[in-house]
Amino acid sequence: MNRMTGQTLVELAACVFFSGIVLTMAIPMLSSAVQRNQQTQSTNQMLGAMQYARSSAVFRNKTIALCSGNKACSQEKLWQKHLLVFDDTNQNGQLDAGETLLQQFHIANDHSWHWTNFRKRTFLQFVSDGTTQALNGTFTLCYRDTPTKQIVINLAGRTRVQPPSSDAQCR
Repeated sequence: MNRMTGQTLVELAACVFFSGIVLTMAIPMLSSAVQRNQQTQSTNQMLGAMQYARSSAVFRNKTIALCSGNKACSQEKLWQKHLLVFDDTNQNGQLDAGETLLQQFHIANDHSWHWTNFRKRTFLQFVSDGTTQALNGTFTLCYRDTPTKQIVINLAGRTRVQPPSSDAQCR
C-alpha cells in the first residue's frame, strides 16, 4: 500500500499563524530602522554640504555660502527641499547674477533643517580661512515637525552632531 506524506491543514494553519505573528513584530522594527537610516543620511548629507562649502572657501580663497532654495536663496530659517552652495562674491548671502552655483543638494521628503544663529541670518558663509564669519549656530533636523538630531557649528567652522536639545524647534 502506498503511503501519502504531507502536511495537514491544521499544520499549515499553525505555520501561517506563527508567520503572521513574527511579521507583525518585525514590521514596526523595520519601519523604525528605515527612519533612523533616513535621519542618518540627512545628517551626513548636511555635514557633507557644509564641509564642501568650507573646503571650497579655503581652496578657492573666496567666500562661499550655503542656503536653502531651488534657484535662489529663501529667506526662511526652515530649510526644505534644496540646499545651494555658491560663490558669494558680494558676501550678501544671496545667489545673485554673476555668482557661481557650485553644488545643489536635495533634502529628503518629510525632512527639513531649522537654522538658528546669533546673527539671525538665513544663510551660512565660510570665508577663505574656513571660519564661519561669525555665523556659528545650530541646525536642527526635523522629521515631520519633530526634532531628531542637531548639528552645531562653531566660529572656526567645525561641526558636531548631538541629540536634539530640550529647546530645539522645527518652526
